[in-house]
Amino acid sequence: MLEDAPVVAPLRLIPATEPAAAPAPPDAPVDQRPLPLKRPVHIALGLVAPAALLVLNMVRAAPLTIDDSYISFRYARNLAHGLGLVYNAGERIEGYTNFLWTLLMAAAIKLGLDPVVTAKLLGGAAALGALVVVWRLSERLLPFRWAPAMATWLLASSMGFAGYAVLGLETLLFTFLLLLGLWLLARELDAPERFPLSGIAYALAGLTRPEAPLFLGMAMLLLGKRMLARQNLIRAAIFAGVVGAHLLWRHSYYGAWLPNTFSAKTGDLHDQSIRGVEYVLGWVDKAGAVFWFALLGATLAVAKRNWLALTAGATALATVIYVIVVGGDWMPVFRFLVPFEPFAFLLVDYGLRSAFESRSRAVLVALTLFCVGTGLARERVDREQTLEILSTKHDWDQAAGSLVSWFEQTNRPGTVAIGDIGYVGWATDYPVLDILGLVDPVIARLPGGMFVKQGPQYLDYFFTRMPEYFILISSMGDCDHPFHPAIAAVYRDPQGRLKANYQVVQRLPLGTGGLGWCVYARKEQP
Repeated sequence: MLEDAPVVAPLRLIPATEPAAAPAPPDAPVDQRPLPLKRPVHIALGLVAPAALLVLNMVRAAPLTIDDSYISFRYARNLAHGLGLVYNAGERIEGYTNFLWTLLMAAAIKLGLDPVVTAKLLGGAAALGALVVVWRLSERLLPFRWAPAMATWLLASSMGFAGYAVLGLETLLFTFLLLLGLWLLARELDAPERFPLSGIAYALAGLTRPEAPLFLGMAMLLLGKRMLARQNLIRAAIFAGVVGAHLLWRHSYYGAWLPNTFSAKTGDLHDQSIRGVEYVLGWVDKAGAVFWFALLGATLAVAKRNWLALTAGATALATVIYVIVVGGDWMPVFRFLVPFEPFAFLLVDYGLRSAFESRSRAVLVALTLFCVGTGLARERVDREQTLEILSTKHDWDQAAGSLVSWFEQTNRPGTVAIGDIGYVGWATDYPVLDILGLVDPVIARLPGGMFVKQGPQYLDYFFTRMPEYFILISSMGDCDHPFHPAIAAVYRDPQGRLKANYQVVQRLPLGTGGLGWCVYARKEQP
């Protein structure tokens, strides 16, 4: 038997099951219309086949481990080795935003496991789990009859979703927990006497990423008067208790209520918003018609007052606004929009399958053409984004990999001033002066947004610290054309302190693009 798949108004649940048909008289004509697809067929077409595609795409992306993941790995290694949850030994600075993920990596290291392999396996398992939950949510939105789930296919064909399952970050664990929380919450609304396990799922999401309250908040706001129901109050108490306890621990351990990364990445709302809008529009361009069909599903959700569809739409919209405000990020294939995609694709699924159930010949032809066209377009984007991921691996192997090899050959430990602190910091375990401020509270709190923490205070701090090494990324490979503002500020110091105290000791050209990494070493004092 299928589960009830209610279409939910804000104040009450409306069952979507149809009343049983009256028995036909013995002489009634036989109904020659085809029967809906059986459940095993729905499982095969809507879940198993997309899961196979998802695994294939994860395998394609698996060679890359994104640089930022090594930041969490270094925190985890220091914790496992008894140094505390710190990046540089003795410096209590929260330069990560994935507390639960970092703890899981620390546990893996403590057990003697490779955190890179562990992260990929956990991320892959979370991606498959998220696919299953999306299939179940799709069924709750509209019972499966003539058309299989489409959201699962859209998700499996997203290289952002598949890629970030295996690039070493917490993205897919976070996404899985959000989807699990919403599915549990929807089931709990059917039975108010149930204990709200959704509160635990959302609480774990809150330990994984700091923006989790946004997702639970959207779901709760659309409950209407149910917000004050006993079940929902327990749900909120669970979430607030777990996340609040972590907040108190953070303040007692790091002396701050927010992660240091918040200060490092923000500070110029205008610039962030411009970059954020460009980031979102880039995703829309790649998504093509899928985006517009998500709007169709959102319109249908409003018309039918379907709580689950409305929650998916509100969550997707809130996520887009959040991404715009924080300015997106630098990583390939739209990492920050990975949690947005399942909710948007559920709306597409809701709109398309609702239209399909009309059984109109014109609608069926149009939907068939859409599915074929969308499939071909997504396959093209899939190939492009796979190449982007593999190109990113090649570039980082040349840059960070070559720098680590040089440090290993010279074997002269010292503090390294660098912006790309991930793999270099992990592989060398040298002290790091993070010129972008992610693991440095002084630079993080300077005026300006990401990459533009500069000015006299920045320069005075840098040259007071006097790191043994300074890594300059040049756009020309000649060590004279700094690539981004924070590096350029040090290079063009009005007082000439870089040239007076440092000299170039190694040039690392990067392919044919003109980029190069230059190693400045502090001069020996006479």
